[in-house]
Amino acid sequence: MKVLAWLLGGGCVATGIIAMSSGGIGIPGGPTATQFGKLGFDALPEVAFTGQGYVALGLLVVGIGMLVAANRGAWQDTGGY
Repeated sequence: MKVLAWLLGGGCVATGIIAMSSGGIGIPGGPTATQFGKLGFDALPEVAFTGQGYVALGLLVVGIGMLVAANRGAWQDTGGY
């Protein structure tokens, strides 16, 4: 059961990181790079989470929770060391 929790937790974290880096944070009105090119660094307050960003945050939280739960009793498996 722990192996399944490790695999699913790691998969959720990895998918969350990829989803966050590929469009989870952006500026309304177009791709972030082109908007910064037009607006300059005055666009920083406009940066916000997109729908994909909220899903990515959820995946990160679930994945980290699964990894913590799987690791919670790992010290007992090693005899206390």
